[in-house]
Amino acid sequence: MQGDFIPNCPVVIPPTDLLPQLLNAEKGTTVNKTVTVGYVDLIILSQSCDLDNNKIQQVLFCYYFSATTAGKDTKNAIIRGHRPQFHMVEKCSIENHTFDRQIIDFRSIYTLPIDFVKQYAHQLGLRVRLLPPYREHLSQAFARYFMRVGLPFPLKED
Repeated sequence: MQGDFIPNCPVVIPPTDLLPQLLNAEKGTTVNKTVTVGYVDLIILSQSCDLDNNKIQQVLFCYYFSATTAGKDTKNAIIRGHRPQFHMVEKCSIENHTFDRQIIDFRSIYTLPIDFVKQYAHQLGLRVRLLPPYREHLSQAFARYFMRVGLPFPLKED
């Protein structure tokens, strides 16, 4: 569901020199490049209704990390909404699933095939999930970050 924490999720990291080979490959060609597997802490941002009703093929995620790595001023700026690229969620005290406050980074977006995500989530078993209204708060923060419009010149005050 939206708001599920998917810790240590395997993701494929393409090599930096993959583009020239892809540009010269014909459709259906096997590309012989070595890929790296990374493990990333992710949270699901795709809508639960889309996941439940098989309306999407790729699940949308963002990366999260411990807020303990951020300074007090940064954390307070995130809480006040002055750092729209980030969103903070409270610590979790559920037995066997505890963690400190987490910062979700909307600049680090991942997509994975839904069948892969379902298999991996099943293999994880019980996992932490944001509940309403925190799930909707996350979704709204994500939407606010992406709906920003940067003007080439700021409006002048009267």
